[in-house]
Amino acid sequence: MLERILTTKFRDTLKLLFADITNQQDRMDEEKFSEDEVRIKERLLDTIDLYPPDVLLDDDFLVAAIDGSGTDNFMMLDDIRVHLLSTATVVLDSKSRDGCFFEPLSTITIMQQLGSQPHLDAHWHSGVRNDARNKLAETLENIYPLKDVVDIVMPFFRDHTDGIVSSKSDFTGTIYEEYVPELTDMETLITRAQMLTNPVVHDELRKVSEYAAARNVLTSDLRPKYLLLDGALSVFMHFARKYPSMPSGFMLRDLAELARREGVILCAVSKNHTIPFAHRIAKTAQDLFGEDAKWFCHLPCEDDPGGGLHIIEDRTYIPPELAVPYLFSFSQENRPSRIDFDRIWWLENVFVPNDPIATRQNEKALFRDLEFMSRDARWYGYPVALALAHESCKLSYEDLRLARDISKDVRRELGLVDRKIEPMRVDYNL
Repeated sequence: MLERILTTKFRDTLKLLFADITNQQDRMDEEKFSEDEVRIKERLLDTIDLYPPDVLLDDDFLVAAIDGSGTDNFMMLDDIRVHLLSTATVVLDSKSRDGCFFEPLSTITIMQQLGSQPHLDAHWHSGVRNDARNKLAETLENIYPLKDVVDIVMPFFRDHTDGIVSSKSDFTGTIYEEYVPELTDMETLITRAQMLTNPVVHDELRKVSEYAAARNVLTSDLRPKYLLLDGALSVFMHFARKYPSMPSGFMLRDLAELARREGVILCAVSKNHTIPFAHRIAKTAQDLFGEDAKWFCHLPCEDDPGGGLHIIEDRTYIPPELAVPYLFSFSQENRPSRIDFDRIWWLENVFVPNDPIATRQNEKALFRDLEFMSRDARWYGYPVALALAHESCKLSYEDLRLARDISKDVRRELGLVDRKIEPMRVDYNL
């Protein structure tokens, strides 16, 4: 392989590839960005007013963060695939008056409120017996703490219909009426059954594990000011039914409604995002504010004043259903990140109708807090709570090796037939 990679032919292949991207995608994006550039400069971009290093907050606050890890290839038992999931919750105290900024709460406090961390879950299904949907539903029911499916699905409809559908009886006469029997069971909420590949199943398991941890935070006595999730507030919709195609979409809206009720700011931070031309927005910010500026940029939807941006008009799930995305940068050493807020909360607490100046002041106050919690030298420019949650939950190669060794011992203890449980390529030293 190495001799192929080092050839002129491989270099020529790459030249054709990059030329094709430039000619087709980049030029199209450039044209669309030119239509948005003035608006971005004048109305959507702004700098962050920083807290001084020695600030004493009037009200110190808690920040909770959740991240998940795992593998969809923990072991194979003939045609049975076993998934392993790890989810961690971290809660920090701003502690400006003690000088110990964003110090984690004690392990005892966390265990009393949320149980031991990180939390491990497992799942299995066969790849050939058409049981993926049934087994996935079974695991999701076990993981998510809210057990009544009707209670899980209703927050989406309340938010999506602006309160028109607030209870089961309100479905009568709506486009959803014929689907009501399928909104009372976890298995029938999975309408992408024909697409349940192992990566899709694992992604759903991981999201629901994280949402379950988030719900436990919201129902605890901790009452953080912010609850941070890793990822985006995306709800993937069924094209025909006009509601989420997987249970996680309903659960996300359940979280959003519960967070509003508890007075907690729910937001999702994504390092890897699909915002087009983010590098050009960053360059525009540098040209406007200077190389070292800390900035944010609202990415409006078609319902916002001025409508949506041209650069995202053909992008699926940007902006997400019932969410408001921003790009931000707290450090020029990193690429811009994305952060999503619940749109219902945003309309109630950030957006001021017919007053863009007041709206901007609310945005600046929000990002002032977020920048303040992103000053740890180890992950400068990224919320320290999320970084710690990632460090707590991640499963390393050595972790997985040890877990597989323990699973061998457990099978022997149970007197089960000995079967190899490492990934199949291990047999051939691959």
